Amino acid sequence: MELILRVRYILWGPFTVLLILGTGAYLTWQSKFVQVWCLPRLLHSSRQDSKAGGLSPWQALCTSLGGTLGVGNLAGVAAAITFGGPGAVFYMLLAAFFGMATKYAELVLAVRYQKPGKTPLGGPMVYLSRGAGCPRLAKLFSICCIVSALGTGAAAQGGAIAEAATRVLPIPPLAVGIIAAALLLPILYGGGQRIAKASAVLVPAMTVLYLAGGMAILWVSRARLPAAFAAIWQGAKQPLAAGGGIFGLLTAHAVADGFAKGVFSNEAGMGSAPIAHGCTAGVQPCQEGMLGAVEVFLDTFIVCLTTALVILVTGAHEMGLAGLAMTAAAFETVFGMFADGFIAITIIFLAGSTVLGWGFYGLACLRWLGAGKFAQMLYPCGAALSVAAASLFPLSNLLVLCDIAAALMALPNLYGLWLLAPQVRQETNGFFRRPVNPISKIKVKRKNRVH
Repeated sequence: MELILRVRYILWGPFTVLLILGTGAYLTWQSKFVQVWCLPRLLHSSRQDSKAGGLSPWQALCTSLGGTLGVGNLAGVAAAITFGGPGAVFYMLLAAFFGMATKYAELVLAVRYQKPGKTPLGGPMVYLSRGAGCPRLAKLFSICCIVSALGTGAAAQGGAIAEAATRVLPIPPLAVGIIAAALLLPILYGGGQRIAKASAVLVPAMTVLYLAGGMAILWVSRARLPAAFAAIWQGAKQPLAAGGGIFGLLTAHAVADGFAKGVFSNEAGMGSAPIAHGCTAGVQPCQEGMLGAVEVFLDTFIVCLTTALVILVTGAHEMGLAGLAMTAAAFETVFGMFADGFIAITIIFLAGSTVLGWGFYGLACLRWLGAGKFAQMLYPCGAALSVAAASLFPLSNLLVLCDIAAALMALPNLYGLWLLAPQVRQETNGFFRRPVNPISKIKVKRKNRVH
């Protein structure tokens, strides 16, 4: 485990931290500070109905959120605080702020360079190949995504389901993993459309339920909120206060864990969400991109920050616990005996939706690589087996592996974003020249699109 941790901190060392910050800052400028204008513009814009054969924008958003919202929002935030202290929360939010521009750019490019067909196909593997002219890098990304879908998307979520369920039910972890795999397998076999329909139901319901519980705790403990924010700020300043200079800041665990868990949670720069949004039909690049920016905001600034504040105001981070146990202990301070059940239900459904979302990504990458029907039929079985097998391993170890997988996916994707950033600016400038019409449908004319 010590070797794996060392690899993890190498991958999330100064180079990766600077690359994520630099990419986000560069794309913030290229997108005209999308963090500021995306929500007002999205609320006043009209969207075209999707054409038959692709996902609807709502299904794409829920599928992407399904792959995003999961164990990272509960156990991942707790793990960041465990390894990096409260200051890791600050760097998680910093990564998310720039991540809004990064994900906006990812989705703009996914739709701009979308491969048309009866079922459209888009994502980093498409824009790396068709836009950046890097087909080998596109294949590398696809392979990393397929592996990550079995790890981040299946194993980590299966481990979380097993840990959450065994806290409330006298069932062996392996039995929980097998049951979860058996329930998810039929949906995975249903392909992209069935996954999208299931995500459109599961994700909104469980997100609202979890936030309601978290807000209840924050209301009860509102007197301790100022101290929680102070702990986050003081923890964020500690690397600089220690006299280590900029290198000391970049190598601090608070920074590494904040950025790693931020990317693991909202997946900005990781290249996964563009795969779902790239499969929509009849949409305009920048309007789809705005959904990505809002998605990061919802994931990190709303859900993850709620989890972090709940942990800090209840003092759960000082109880000697880690991961999901820490989050559950925080909820126990208000909900008592019902907390384990509440967390278990939330984790089971959010983690289940994440397995489905990543299953969609894995299948899309297999399609891009030209895999036959047999491989595409076999892949859901691999995901289900990964869910079941993960129940035998500690969740904390699986989360470390997920950080490694996130870095391996992010590096080729970030390279492509730097190459194609001028295209993001071109699309954004064109989008601002179009009048906002909140009533009539906007007839989209894509300029300079690759077909």
